[in-house]
Amino acid sequence: MIVTDLFIKRAHGSPMLPVRALHFDSTGIANGICCSPLRQVLITSRAVTQEFGLMPGDLRENIVVDFDGLYDLPSGTVVRIGEALIRLTFHCEPCAKILHLAPHDRLLHKRGYLGCFLNRGMIAVGDACALTEQTLEPIPYAVKDRIRWFFARQQASLAALDLAYALGLPSSYASAIPRLVEKFAFTRRFPK
Repeated sequence: MIVTDLFIKRAHGSPMLPVRALHFDSTGIANGICCSPLRQVLITSRAVTQEFGLMPGDLRENIVVDFDGLYDLPSGTVVRIGEALIRLTFHCEPCAKILHLAPHDRLLHKRGYLGCFLNRGMIAVGDACALTEQTLEPIPYAVKDRIRWFFARQQASLAALDLAYALGLPSSYASAIPRLVEKFAFTRRFPK
């Protein structure tokens, strides 16, 4: 299992820039855009990219690995890619930027795995990719479950954009968050 391709996104909406190596730390990819702590890096499986007839970078990923079972790993798994220890957080949601490449239902749970860096260092094309024995708490994929998970673990700002950022959700979820939070609060007060 090795790294076959690397990309950096320097600005929102900009093309992915192919690189031979990238530096990272616990805040994300150096010289890349600032991301939610749960969405610092997007990792894809080369086999799935090829299955869709796509080129590396088409899914706007940062790291492409030759690892067929990537998407079967549970959230919370820690992988070593080059020098990086990466906590897999949740599958990346197919968004409007890539839906012209394949139908939503085909991309669901195959677009890539989001993760966060647990250390600092460098990843280069050709570096090894391996599972570690370390496992951290899983993070739910479903938005309502992720909101419950988040509120159960920390004091949260109720600003919708802040909450979307902290949960690793696209900013387009901000308008739906107040209704989800209200529904969650209601069900906590009046459980079924």
